[in-house]
Formats: sequence, structure tokens, C-alpha cells
Amino acid sequence: MPSWDDGESSDDSLLSEFADGHDLSPRPPIPATILEPGFTGYDDSDFRCKHDMPMYRYVCYEGENTGRKFLGCGCKDDAMCDKIQWVDGPWPVELRQALCKLWLHYEHERDSRIHGNVEYATKNYQLVLAKRDLEKMNLELHKQLGNALEYVAEVTTDDLELETAKRHKAEQELASMKEERKKMECSITTLLEEKKNLECHVARLNEENKKLEGSVATVKDEKRKVEFYVADLLKLAHDHRAKIKKIAELCEE
Repeated sequence: MPSWDDGESSDDSLLSEFADGHDLSPRPPIPATILEPGFTGYDDSDFRCKHDMPMYRYVCYEGENTGRKFLGCGCKDDAMCDKIQWVDGPWPVELRQALCKLWLHYEHERDSRIHGNVEYATKNYQLVLAKRDLEKMNLELHKQLGNALEYVAEVTTDDLELETAKRHKAEQELASMKEERKKMECSITTLLEEKKNLECHVARLNEENKKLEGSVATVKDEKRKVEFYVADLLKLAHDHRAKIKKIAELCEE
């Protein structure tokens, strides 16, 4: 039967504060787990959860305790209690530090990519809104210009002097509208330049994303190595338990 470490709790993770700061979704009161076909189902030991029920077998998959086996509540969702019992002892300090670095690097890469995508989407949406406003202003100016030209065309020669003054005023308004249109065209040009700069920025972000993907691949390779190392440790622990069991049987004989 495996040895139990009664002096360690589920709160002894170096990444607990980091996880609390990034994971806003509801989660069970026990550490995150991963399926291990060789260690699952209800345990037949005398340990009980807070519901006085047999405890379930889990394998931790977060922080410095990644790969450690423990027993926890077998209830689901909100009914699960927070009582756990570690089956494996703590990992060596070097392994714990490596696991913490891997998890921190993974979270950092993920948050950087999310932040870059949100920033690009926000700027693009602002440009779209500004373009719509300019298009509305341009349409309104064209309507005013069309109305002014129609009004000038309908003027009769009988009211030449009066209409000359009105025409002069209309020409001034037309010149003013042309000036406003020129300013609007300059604004559109500026927006197009900003859009071009933004596209260049997006291209740089895509290059950085490719580099990040390379870093993630490296992290996955390191993670795979750690998993192999954990598997070797588990196998070694299993062999030690088998030897101890044989020794105990020899002593009993």
C-alpha cells in the first residue's frame, strides 16, 4: 500500500497566486487534473472525504505538483469538497522549479497573444467607425452642393441683381464646402495612412506570433521531456514499492 504524506496540503503550489490572477472561470476546489488510466476510480483505502464517502483517484496537472497522484472528493460540480490526500511525496526541488517555469512561460505566451489580438481588433473597429462618420459627412456635403446648384439653375433673369447677390453668397458657401471637402479628403488620406501603418503593425504581430509559436513548440518539447521524467519517477516509485512489499513478505515468513 502506498505511503501517505499527511503534512502537505493542496495550497502549497508556487503558482497558486498566478493561477488566481488569470483564471476567472469557476473551478473545482481541488487542483487541476489529467486522466491517468493506471490511476483512476474510487480508492479502497480507509480515507474519506468530508461527505464521509470513499475518495477518488486523481493525477495533478498544475503548478509544481504536476504528475503527483492524490485522492480527492468523488462528487461532481458544486457538491465537491476541498479535502485531498497526496499519494506521492513532493517532487525534487529542481523538478518543481522546472515545472513552475514551464507553466509561467505557457501563461505568459498565451496572455501576450490574446492582448495583441484584442488591441488590433479595437484599433480596426475605431477606424471603421471614423470612416463611416466621414462617409456620412461627405454625403451630406454632396446633398448641400446639389441643392445649391439646382437653386442657381432655377434663377430667372428678372431678378438678376438680387440673384447676383444670392449667387455670390452661394459661391462663398460653395467655396467653403469645397474647403471642408478638401479637409475631409485630407482626413481620409490620414486615415488611410494610419490603416497602412496598422497593417504593417499587424504584419509585425504575425511575425511575432510565428516566433511565439516556435517558443511554444520549444516549451512543448521541454514539457514532453518533463513528462518522461515524471513517468520514470513514477516507475521508479512503483519498483520501490514492489521491493518493499517483497521485503515485507520475506519478513513475515
